[in-house]
Amino acid sequence: MVDVEFDIDYDKKTLKATCPEKLSTPIHVKKSPGGYIFFEVHVEKGKVPRDLSGKYTSLNKAKKAIEIYLNKITPSKAVRREAFGKDYEERKKRNATESNAKGS
Repeated sequence: MVDVEFDIDYDKKTLKATCPEKLSTPIHVKKSPGGYIFFEVHVEKGKVPRDLSGKYTSLNKAKKAIEIYLNKITPSKAVRREAFGKDYEERKKRNATESNAKGS
């Protein structure tokens, strides 16, 4: 089970979901244009995933769909790249201190 943080504003009828383990940008849910009762998922970069596209009748149903989606996907390329970069920097520092200790 991944750790997803939801920020729901029932007055403004918006939802923001962040999951740094899987995505580098948050997922937003907003009221559909046209004054209907439906809600739609929006993303900051790229296209809305097919599993999340469509309309939802409530913020809670959109929240549930986002939870299910984030639990079944693999981390995005941006998240994997960032994690690899951090790991690489740690290994580089560790190897530098080990080689300095051996050289002394």
